[in-house]
Amino acid sequence: MNIYDFDNTIFKGDSSVKFIKYSLLRHPYIVTRSLLKVLKCLLKEKALNLTLVKSELFNFVKDIDNLEKYINTFVNKNMKNIKEFYLNNQKENDTIISASPDFLINSFCQKLNINNVIATKYDVKKGEIIGKNCKGEEKIRRFQKEYRDAVVNCAYSDSYSDLPMFNIAREAYLVKKNKLIRYK
Repeated sequence: MNIYDFDNTIFKGDSSVKFIKYSLLRHPYIVTRSLLKVLKCLLKEKALNLTLVKSELFNFVKDIDNLEKYINTFVNKNMKNIKEFYLNNQKENDTIISASPDFLINSFCQKLNINNVIATKYDVKKGEIIGKNCKGEEKIRRFQKEYRDAVVNCAYSDSYSDLPMFNIAREAYLVKKNKLIRYK
């Protein structure tokens, strides 16, 4: 099994940022309202609570009519951002592990025929994260819970925050744009 981060690894850019920009153009009022909640949260909190910030950031999705169709349209427009190195190396049992919200990552993975997906769980009806943000050690905790005895051949990520992923793999690669750099 190979494990991959999503944003800036197999996807050119950050899918969450692209989705927020896309939504800001189509639903400026409700997205701006969420952005103001994020700002208020940042000013109020003494320490950065990434889970709370991300929960507020995507809060606007609960107010979008026909959200599934809306996300599907966004994903279709952005499939061109899937990196060629991934498309050329994709395997049936690949696993995507991402801090981005599951409603986005699941949609991309469905189009790519990727069945193994771990992402930040987000309740689109309530507009909030369920549990913890899926980042760093949390990625591995969830992976090991889901795939207890899996052997990880290769891990791929654009970020050193994914060192925990690298540590459970036989081989690891840092992805910089379209270049793969072996991590030792």
